[in-house]
Amino acid sequence: MEKELEQNDSATQLDTEIIECKKSLIQVMEEENQLLDKILELQTVLHQLVKEKNWENLNKNLDNLQVLSDQFVELEEKRESLSEKINISQDKEISPVLTQVRGKLQKSKIENHALNEYITTTRKFLQGVFDSVVPQRRNIVYSSKGEIVRPELKSLIIDQIL
Repeated sequence: MEKELEQNDSATQLDTEIIECKKSLIQVMEEENQLLDKILELQTVLHQLVKEKNWENLNKNLDNLQVLSDQFVELEEKRESLSEKINISQDKEISPVLTQVRGKLQKSKIENHALNEYITTTRKFLQGVFDSVVPQRRNIVYSSKGEIVRPELKSLIIDQIL
């Protein structure tokens, strides 16, 4: 009889720990959700600043994005430690919040990819313009380590804003 009481107390204590862990996990994931909203808004602003070529504000907002990213990493570490005790993908209370976080993470990834593609395309375009406008050496130049060195642009003056 005494063993049964100890087992019941132990099971009750375990259930209480799991409930508290779930509450903490949901709270952390909701904080992640709110933080992802801010990150997504800032990514949209960054995309617009790149299009407008507003480099000063772009740098400021990149710093802000880095701060938000660091906060998200901290929350993610908490979430990982809390989720070790719980199967979050099958828990009915946690699943909706998890779905929201994953969706926003996917949206953020798509925004990053779009911005990177825009920057890469613009860089290639400008490099093509510079290569055709400014005559460069066509000989292959090697560094002291034997690596091919791409010639740098000489000074160039453009009388228009790109």
